[in-house]
Amino acid sequence: MMGTTPSLSLALAADNREYPRLQEFVNRACEHANCSPGQRMRVQLVIEELFSNTVKYGSGGAAPVSVTVSVEIRDGDEPLTVRYEDDAPKHDAFDQGDLEDELKASVTRRRVGGLGILLIRELGKNVQYEWSGGKNRVTFSVAAETLWPRRQK
Repeated sequence: MMGTTPSLSLALAADNREYPRLQEFVNRACEHANCSPGQRMRVQLVIEELFSNTVKYGSGGAAPVSVTVSVEIRDGDEPLTVRYEDDAPKHDAFDQGDLEDELKASVTRRRVGGLGILLIRELGKNVQYEWSGGKNRVTFSVAAETLWPRRQK
């Protein structure tokens, strides 16, 4: 494979019953990109966290929410770039400041939310949020294999 290949894309409803289709899509994309098992795991976890948040909080059940996941496959150290979009009301969950204090707090003193976003930031590379065309959009890439993401000190 040379350069960039056309992206793979999946449109689905924000519904728990769509998880099998989502997992199958991610596995297929990772297979096309020759991802290592560790890369596949990171992509799967990030997309599942995003999808879970959309299902739980997307519209409060007021209206159906649609999700589109697009994957661009390339050669090199970052074989996948993923774009996750939903048409739920605008919500930038990444605008919560430094979440490191959440990890230090006892479980009984932690605020609800935030740990999934920390997981996404740790597992994805170049994670970005934007509101565009009436959609929440999160873009991230997956770097070359590491044992586990580690924060630089």
